[in-house]
Amino acid sequence: MKKILLILALLIPMIALAQSKEAIKLFKEGTKLYNAEKYEEAIPYFQKCDSLVKKILQPSSENYYRAEISIAYCLSNLAFDKSNQGNYQETIKLGTEATEILKKGLGEEHPDYATSLNNLSCYYDDLGNYQEAIRLGTEAMEIQKKVLGEEDPEYATSLINLASYYDKLGNYLEAIKLSTAAMEIFKKVLGKEHPNYATSLNNLAGYYDDLGNYQEAIKLCTEAMEIFKKVLGEEHPSYASSLDNLACYYDDLGNYQEAIRLGSEAMKIRKKVLGEEHPNYAMSLNNLACYYYYLGNYQEAIRLGTEAMEIRKKVLGEEHPDYANSLYNMAFYYLRDGKYDEATELFEQSFKRYETLIKKTFAYLTTKERSEFWNMYSDFFNDNLPYLAYHQPNSTLKSLALNGQLLSKGLLLNAELEIQSLIEQQGNAQVKDIYYKIRQDRKTLDELYQLPLNKRPMDADSLSKVIDKEERLLVESCQEIGDYTKNLSIKWEDIQAKLKDDDIAIEFANFTEDSSENEIYIALIIKKGIKSPELVKLDYAETDTVKYSTPTLYNKIWKPIDKYLKGVQNVYFSPTGKFHTIAIESLPDENRDIFAQKFNAYRLSSTRELALDHVVNTKKMASVYGGIVYNFDESDWQNINNDNEDDALRAGITFLKGAKKESEEITNILRDNSFNVEYSTDKAATEESFKQLSGSGIKILHMATHGFYEPEEKENNVDNRLSVGDKGSKEDLSLSRSGLYLAGANTALDPEQRKLIPDGVDDGILTAKEISRMDFKGLDLVVLSACQTGLGEVTGEGVFGLQRGFKKAGAQTIIMSLWNVNDKPTRDLMTEFYRNIVAGKTKREAFITAQDKVRQKYLVPQMWAGFIMVDGME
Repeated sequence: MKKILLILALLIPMIALAQSKEAIKLFKEGTKLYNAEKYEEAIPYFQKCDSLVKKILQPSSENYYRAEISIAYCLSNLAFDKSNQGNYQETIKLGTEATEILKKGLGEEHPDYATSLNNLSCYYDDLGNYQEAIRLGTEAMEIQKKVLGEEDPEYATSLINLASYYDKLGNYLEAIKLSTAAMEIFKKVLGKEHPNYATSLNNLAGYYDDLGNYQEAIKLCTEAMEIFKKVLGEEHPSYASSLDNLACYYDDLGNYQEAIRLGSEAMKIRKKVLGEEHPNYAMSLNNLACYYYYLGNYQEAIRLGTEAMEIRKKVLGEEHPDYANSLYNMAFYYLRDGKYDEATELFEQSFKRYETLIKKTFAYLTTKERSEFWNMYSDFFNDNLPYLAYHQPNSTLKSLALNGQLLSKGLLLNAELEIQSLIEQQGNAQVKDIYYKIRQDRKTLDELYQLPLNKRPMDADSLSKVIDKEERLLVESCQEIGDYTKNLSIKWEDIQAKLKDDDIAIEFANFTEDSSENEIYIALIIKKGIKSPELVKLDYAETDTVKYSTPTLYNKIWKPIDKYLKGVQNVYFSPTGKFHTIAIESLPDENRDIFAQKFNAYRLSSTRELALDHVVNTKKMASVYGGIVYNFDESDWQNINNDNEDDALRAGITFLKGAKKESEEITNILRDNSFNVEYSTDKAATEESFKQLSGSGIKILHMATHGFYEPEEKENNVDNRLSVGDKGSKEDLSLSRSGLYLAGANTALDPEQRKLIPDGVDDGILTAKEISRMDFKGLDLVVLSACQTGLGEVTGEGVFGLQRGFKKAGAQTIIMSLWNVNDKPTRDLMTEFYRNIVAGKTKREAFITAQDKVRQKYLVPQMWAGFIMVDGME
């Protein structure tokens, strides 16, 4: 941020009128006061001058806006002063007024207008509105880049500021990239002893610290500190900032005594120079409190933390992220000091502030930005709250732990689906056009990343930047049509209101214990009539062997909940952690009774599903895939778009005879019950034919084929060609590593035979990422009759795999497998399931009844327990 101190030019009268002498006199007086930094006193003189000038000059005159522009400079510098005092609301008001005047008087490509934009972006950053800061800062940067060039210090300053904003949204890599570019400019143009160069070093150190590279952070920050000390002196705020940052890095390394020494020195400087009500002084107090906390001095942590919290509340307001962080820190200090009531109250306040912050900020973020921002707060909801409730199971903390799970499980997915629904229901034609353009561009980008660099018809990274800009425009447009975040916050009471007397809802949660790397699992329980959720500690350990023939695992997971299951018929549960990979509903008790036989067990992605209304698709339309040929020759690829069918069967990815019979039988069962079924088999079961289902509005999709899931660490995985050059999120990369094999896939997996595939033809390897780009709204039931279709990257959000892909596309209920399933038992299970469906059974009844029948025929659990149903509610 810079303070504008200009020697203003005298206003030269253009017309010889009596008023011109008075105007010149007023302008001189105003200039004199301005140069003496008496901005408030200068403004009335410029205002009177402006009034006179606009009576004697035409708007086209170069001096018409001169006095008004001088007012803008006064306002801008007043805004700077108010910012230093921590009065950010007034700062925004003054800075906005100055910016608008400069825009009108100087035009949108003037350096001073860009500077004013840049300063205004800093003020929004101080208020915690990072998106507005990025918007204004980016506009300033683009102007400076065009007008001043890429080696100008003003342009570098914009880069520095933007880096800071991106860092606060969790985009550390972008922050490092921007800050490094700025540093190189400052070093080249201003030299290595300039304060701006030191500032870039100081900031860059912080971003490396965020990435966990503490040694690099200390090296860069120490260099910055020495420059500040030499050039600005030991009582300058910038020197104090480098001391404070250095203290934080030593804290990260566990050197708390050195952190306290450096942090105390920084605090004293800030107190003397900035005063006791400045946010930076509060920051020093807050950091020192943390260091004392880690040393076990909870009393001192509470004293310092309380002072920091009160300053932030007064100066920044109760909605600022820093105030929320103070509440959270103070809660832990009280907890460790044995003051549980005070700690509980502060944790409750922290929850409310963080939830509000996330919902408020999400409304201004793109998909990628939401993911990065959520990463900064997800531990609080996913891990910290269950940990607290486990150790202090009072009613408030148990409620917070459960509400945290309801918010966090699938938050990013739910936000994406909510904004899609808002656009489709309330968006105007322009907003919808932007949305559909983004969807198409994402598909194109996915296809580009699958091609070698020399075969890409356009630059993938350029298209990625275009998509980012399109989504930014979409987010801004959505502000005008409604709040898509209002349905993200469902509380446990909302679920309880939907439960009947014989229902129970169980939200499983897990967290890492302090003293070890072991994961602790708990069950958070809701029943009708209870005043707060119940918490049950489970004996399960992730090292436990999974067996479906003994009661060992049942006794660790379900037996501790026994007393809450009395009188219960319907059990709605949401898994967590390793439970996503275990069919816990198929575990037997001591009497060999399967849990899902004793109760109507519903596996849900989150029990929040109970509080949501789902639109029922009444169209009797289905699509069935099976009996797929996985080997193609060159002529097959050439004819792929001509619907040329050939019954020849070839080896490779094993042709599934059971899948052929299964898909034929299911097609007949559905057709006999008035379903309009599109049946794809042999060489016609192509990836192209599948993608044509997008937007078709089908009710049922059955896929009898091979599935795959390949962990990131596996070498030579299917996704190697997809991930090269892809700057996508962890979710996108995980979705690229799971999928289904369709016609021709075996040939496509062979590097030599892959060359036979013509340009523009899909290869038969259908990834979950590609599925996620499709439109499956109204798809009530997806049956993935294939191996490992339920696997993926397990996260606090859920499982990033085929399940995620279909959910993003709009599917409701999914049947999928957790391991390699056998062909014949799978065929028996699936055909029996559909017979039950058309006979009028619910999805859950149809599935459990079919599974029970197969279990009686094939006693080995490996044959029948591999499939699970998710979100199988009517």
